[in-house]
Amino acid sequence: RQFTQFGVENIGIKSPEMDAETIALGYDIVKAMGISSVKVCINTLGDDESRNAYRTALKEYFAPYLDELCSDCRRRYEQNPLRILDCKVDHDQPVMKNAPKLSDYLTEEAADYFRRVLAALDAIGIPYEIDERLVRGLDYYTHTVFEVVSTRPESGAQATVFAGGRYDHFVEYYGGPEMSGIGFAIGLERLIALAEDEGHAFSE
Repeated sequence: RQFTQFGVENIGIKSPEMDAETIALGYDIVKAMGISSVKVCINTLGDDESRNAYRTALKEYFAPYLDELCSDCRRRYEQNPLRILDCKVDHDQPVMKNAPKLSDYLTEEAADYFRRVLAALDAIGIPYEIDERLVRGLDYYTHTVFEVVSTRPESGAQATVFAGGRYDHFVEYYGGPEMSGIGFAIGLERLIALAEDEGHAFSE
């Protein structure tokens, strides 16, 4: 598939308020195009300690059920068990619905960071839903992850308008210095299609 995207990257600052401001910027872009049928879904991956504890819990939980999972999930079990939660094939299986929640494994520091993100979103009037199954599978993601999705039933698998998260290990992962960052990417074609679905015409 081919698509065009644009996005925002904020490098060098780590704060819950910056996370909220970045989400608000993307949300305001969508709203400025006259699109009303969207919602913000948000979650936290916690810090390294939280995520490592959660990975261990997921592997222990899913071990007896591997034969019930798809081939991709069996591969994810070894590589990154968090990605199992994002599976589109096994999404509705009972084993998924009863999986451990990352919020139960957050360190106090990570839990406080997420509370401050939500408080900042409340303060600037951005509505959101906490989705504990929203994850990012790449190891450089930490703390806040989010998606803005269409609430139109016909959107189906194309519901995500934009997505992003905090990537405190990204620069270091690719050989650079230790440096925090947060950002998102918006699919331009999907954004235009959603605006057109809501009755906004674009000239050629």
